[in-house]
Amino acid sequence: MKRKEKTMAEGIRDFAAWIKSQGLEHTLPRDLSKLEGLTTLDLSRKKLKSLPESIGALQELSILKLSGNRLSELPDSLCRLKNLRNLQCENNLLESLPEAIGNLSSLVILNLNGNQLSSLPLGFYELCNLTRLTLAVNRLSRLDDAFKNLKKLLHVSLDTNYFAHLPEVFGSMQSLYYLDLSFNKLHALPQSLGEIQELETLILEGNLLRDLPALEVHDMLVKLNLASNNLSSIDIDFSKLEDLQILSLENNRLESVPDSLCSLQKLTSLDLSANRLKSLPECIGKLENLYELDVEENALSSLPESIKELKHLKNLYIADNRGLKRPKLTSLEYCDVE
Repeated sequence: MKRKEKTMAEGIRDFAAWIKSQGLEHTLPRDLSKLEGLTTLDLSRKKLKSLPESIGALQELSILKLSGNRLSELPDSLCRLKNLRNLQCENNLLESLPEAIGNLSSLVILNLNGNQLSSLPLGFYELCNLTRLTLAVNRLSRLDDAFKNLKKLLHVSLDTNYFAHLPEVFGSMQSLYYLDLSFNKLHALPQSLGEIQELETLILEGNLLRDLPALEVHDMLVKLNLASNNLSSIDIDFSKLEDLQILSLENNRLESVPDSLCSLQKLTSLDLSANRLKSLPECIGKLENLYELDVEENALSSLPESIKELKHLKNLYIADNRGLKRPKLTSLEYCDVE
């Protein structure tokens, strides 16, 4: 026991010496006894290329901020920080994670955006208390089936990676409310996506999707982004999505949109630009809370008469169609065509 205590004390001294060698004394208390009880450490944007093994001596650490450095790896000793709840490590040069990262059993928030990760160790899937996970802008192309172990996830960002396929892992994530899978290479979505009960934001922009699962099961959706895919039709019963406020369908191959779109009473923003639309639903005037409508770059030669009923419409984009003119709407503050 004494030897362990001495080792911890040595670790604290070693870490203090490392801090001094980096010219970062101002970030830490000078008193070593206070250093031992440190709960928050912010080493963001300090041009660090590595961390010392002695960081593992900071056993009380709860929040560790390492973002905006030049770290290519994390020391194994970091995985001994049993009280760590929040690890911020975005915008570094990480190519891998320690195998023992699963030992961080208290970890709730993990931010690894903007690194160079091409794979995740199996230990990663043992982080069962994670509620917020951001892995955007990496080089990931595969998730293990064990991802389903992360049942407490509320917020997941996997955007801007190289996923062409995702395993059936979402069924266990009953409280997930935010999911960003944008800018990957997905041709299809896992069926288990339909089992998420409380999804409010679903971002699928910039993939290769041709077909969609039954998205209307997500009756709590507030924001749905399907922009920049390969969709030629939308087979969604929008009447089931009564809470939807923001709908983005731009830059697809749509020739029409279903009349059920008009049932979205809470919709404030609708983007249908850069498609192949020749007409809009005649009932579009029922979107009584619509604030912004973008139908630029289509093949529209006229707008529905009911557009005059959109009393809250402020911004309207209709350029690059077939001679559309600005409708007479007193609420309009901006239209890109006169």
